[in-house]
Amino acid sequence: METSQAEPVKPDHELHEADFADMHLKVGEHLIVQPPAGSEAEPFTVSFIGAFGRMSFLTSLPVVGDKGMWITLGSRFTFRVVHGMYAYAFTAQCLRARSRPFPYAHFAIPECVKYRQIRLSYRLETRLPVEVTRANGTRTLAILRDISELGAKLELTGMLDDVGAEITLSIPILLPGTANSIDVSAAIRNRSDLDRSIASGHFHYGVSFAPLAAEDGHLLQRFIEHLLVEQLA
Repeated sequence: METSQAEPVKPDHELHEADFADMHLKVGEHLIVQPPAGSEAEPFTVSFIGAFGRMSFLTSLPVVGDKGMWITLGSRFTFRVVHGMYAYAFTAQCLRARSRPFPYAHFAIPECVKYRQIRLSYRLETRLPVEVTRANGTRTLAILRDISELGAKLELTGMLDDVGAEITLSIPILLPGTANSIDVSAAIRNRSDLDRSIASGHFHYGVSFAPLAAEDGHLLQRFIEHLLVEQLA
């Protein structure tokens, strides 16, 4: 009897609704902000500061040069953020903007947040040093900012390579009572905005892993489960 090949698993791209609190945003998390319709301003990035229950949330002010961008009270902005397996989007009205004691803005908690799944596995935040080897054999160090069984996010102080380039990551696998490392072949899938990266001195790259050997895949799975338990502790 012939067996049909299983269809590859794909993310659920259907659009769903959630409450603002369901995003579980963390202090310092970056949000991409689209200015109001009709504005000539480019999208900008702000940092999440916190929320006041179901009334409002605070973000940093976008900075142009060395000054905070002026935000008109009552203006509605569209926010986007990728968190875990999901991409979220919502629109919020500006309630207040201040430059003292530090630049920040208040926005009304949105009535609804739209989200869709964009990844097949949850990515865990981490700050793990890894060695990266390019296809030409040159090596550099990077910080593993998040990781899943299918991919990761890297942070470097300089450029790594173009989107589509093949690299190898040497990932230390630190488990109770043992320390190993695995070499993972990966491909660069995306990178942060180049001008913004040069200005900040931090370059971010999203990479997807090639299929691993059974033993290495088992070690990576155990390591991710260990990280998850530590974060939930």
